[in-house]
Amino acid sequence: MSIGSKGLAIILSTGLSMLALSASAQQPTAVAAASAASAIKKERNDVIEAERAVAAREKLKKARLAIAHNDQRELKKLKKELKDYPLLPYIDYWAISKNLSRLPYDDIDRFLEEYDGTAIGDWMRVRVLRELGSRERFRAYLKYYRPDRITRTSLRCYYADALSRHGDKKEAYALIEELWSVGASQPKECDPAFDRWISDGGLTDALAWKRHYLSVTAGNLDLAAYIARKMNKTDTQRAELMRAVYRKPEQILNYDKFIKKDPEYRDIVNIGLRRLAQRDAGKAGSAWQRYSASYLYDDDEQDEFLRYLALQFARQDDHKGLKDLIKHNDGFFDQRAGEWLIRQSLREMDWAQVEFWIDQLPTEEQNQDRWLYWKARAIDEQASHGKSEAQTRKALAQQLYRKAAAERSYYGFLSSDAIGQDYSFVDKPAPIKPEQVEEVAARAGMQRARELQAIGEFYHARREWDYATDDMTTQELMSAGRIASAWGWYHKSIQSILAADYLDDLELRFPLAFSDIVAEVSGRMGKKTALDSYLVYAIARQESHFSHDAKSHAGAMGLMQLLPSTASETARKAGVPYRHSWDLLNPTTNINLGAYYLNSLLNRFDNNRFLAAAAYNAGPGRVSSWLRDTDKKLPFDVWIETIPYSETRKYVQNVLSYSVIYAYRSGTKTSLLRKGEAESKL
Repeated sequence: MSIGSKGLAIILSTGLSMLALSASAQQPTAVAAASAASAIKKERNDVIEAERAVAAREKLKKARLAIAHNDQRELKKLKKELKDYPLLPYIDYWAISKNLSRLPYDDIDRFLEEYDGTAIGDWMRVRVLRELGSRERFRAYLKYYRPDRITRTSLRCYYADALSRHGDKKEAYALIEELWSVGASQPKECDPAFDRWISDGGLTDALAWKRHYLSVTAGNLDLAAYIARKMNKTDTQRAELMRAVYRKPEQILNYDKFIKKDPEYRDIVNIGLRRLAQRDAGKAGSAWQRYSASYLYDDDEQDEFLRYLALQFARQDDHKGLKDLIKHNDGFFDQRAGEWLIRQSLREMDWAQVEFWIDQLPTEEQNQDRWLYWKARAIDEQASHGKSEAQTRKALAQQLYRKAAAERSYYGFLSSDAIGQDYSFVDKPAPIKPEQVEEVAARAGMQRARELQAIGEFYHARREWDYATDDMTTQELMSAGRIASAWGWYHKSIQSILAADYLDDLELRFPLAFSDIVAEVSGRMGKKTALDSYLVYAIARQESHFSHDAKSHAGAMGLMQLLPSTASETARKAGVPYRHSWDLLNPTTNINLGAYYLNSLLNRFDNNRFLAAAAYNAGPGRVSSWLRDTDKKLPFDVWIETIPYSETRKYVQNVLSYSVIYAYRSGTKTSLLRKGEAESKL
């Protein structure tokens, strides 16, 4: 039996008892005695519950051993003893999975019937379909397949193959055509279905050309060349020309060669125009004028290409080209391009142009806190330089600042600072009823999620939670957020309250997670730097939503999303024990290493928190490069707004605003920026 779980229950219960006894000192003797007795009873119940949980988990381990050793007698006995245990379905799942190669249909049928629509039921169905498909048991496959629940491409391909052999061939070939018409390679499980479809004449010239076009568009030239071998001679030659144009798009400037009546040439030109735009947006714009007149693109096609061209002008920092594009195409205005022009004008400190381009945005966008702030800022800058009607303009700026300041956001806080107003936090606990919390927490899926989390089966725990909350009402999602918070499952608390679209419960949205670790680490490391607990909270909240087992596609791990290479180097400098990448899943290790690395960035960037945050996201080398480019000419807010990476820009803004919110959550009043940060030129 684990002393840890029992001890935890005793500690928690003792704490509750002490609170009750402390409160009883101010109550009449009889009431105090009743309160103390109630606290002691609860302590005993908590201890008993903890002991039962530990005993059940020990039996679960024994059940898994019985499955591994094929000890059916022991397994049957343990299942009987665990009949009320939330993870009883997983014992059956593991038992069937061990013998899945034998395809025990009776056991599978019973399991799927009993747990139909649950996370473990659907996962078992996937396992069964993989086994049946790999062994070409396609009649059985049709029995177990559920089109409304299966999204994996490999399993859909098996289904198409099964249908073409033993079901509705027309339906099968419609599905195969859908699976075929993509610009990427499909899994090997699709090959038999494709081969049969092609043998039966399903692959037409049009479908071959379509996939070739999609493949070239996606840059998958090897796949495109493979598809071209299935074409007729004429289309093969055109396909070869398409791939040549993809590689050298300047060829489309030979207009006589590409302006043809055949629709295939139109596809070739489309690819050439986009590829040319990536290299030289100006040349692509000129070519577009010629081809759009010849091929008669409809309004949607013209608008789509102009938006793409505008984006390329922006990426190539061609300010003039983008303005000319908007000027010479009546009625065309792309919001992303407009925002780029605003930021380019900010970078040039051209406040009149900042205001002009903000005014071109859709009205709804102009009323967002971001553009309210920047329009007010632009008006302020112009009025301060002697522009006429300065007082009226300044009054307008104040009005815009006040409107933005109503928001709990980075721009709301900036606006509040601009007019000397307190920040608006709008902190309203979600309207959650205790009885509904109890009802939702008692649901089987929620109990399975909790117990899986407790035994370290994090993948299945998340699946169970997601299934359990998938069709919840708004009110139930709020309750789920409260439950997750009480269980210390903070990322699910945040996820649930966001899914409920209730954004004003700051306790659930911004939990003071792992507070003891954060306080100790920031107190120890931040004595000589700007590192504080609010900044650590903000980084962890932004990086992982406090999911201690989070793993990114790039390989970053844990609460503060550290790469193993960064963690290893940091551990050596910090003297923190670190042997394996999975050590990063330990909250204490992760926060220690993450805070130390963040502290090193603060040291590198003169205690500037937003530069350190930018470096934490994009790397210190890039931040140093951006600083060299701007050469200390920009105010802090302009520098942040013009960070070249939109992800890093948003990251920095979130970290700064989250730091303010975490100070508020901790009972402290702080400002968005420290004096040195606000006065810095970058």
